[in-house]
Amino acid sequence: MTVVTVTIKKSGDLVYEPSNQVGRGYTVRFVLDPVNGPLWATVHPPTCLVSTNPITLDKTSSATPPVYEDPVSESAAYTTYPFTVKVPPVPEKPHLGGEAETKNGNLDVTTDPPKL
Repeated sequence: MTVVTVTIKKSGDLVYEPSNQVGRGYTVRFVLDPVNGPLWATVHPPTCLVSTNPITLDKTSSATPPVYEDPVSESAAYTTYPFTVKVPPVPEKPHLGGEAETKNGNLDVTTDPPKL
């Protein structure tokens, strides 16, 4: 199984391992960075994935692990698909309110993704 991981940090850009280039059928895994990740993040997946419903990853809840995986659709067109991830403001003080930060990302569905 070929997996591309998108790591979500409190600050800075999203990190893609090994890159943001994917092929049809690849699994895309969204994870909260275990050391520098936010307590929660809401992923609004790109439309190239099988499921496009928003999902919240939450380190504070044992009911749902802070990992989300979904495959790239076999019928996805070869193009770039944008997506967003909302994370709490830094520093995380949910009791004070504040706007969530939106991180922008993209997955490039290609016929020749990097060999993993």
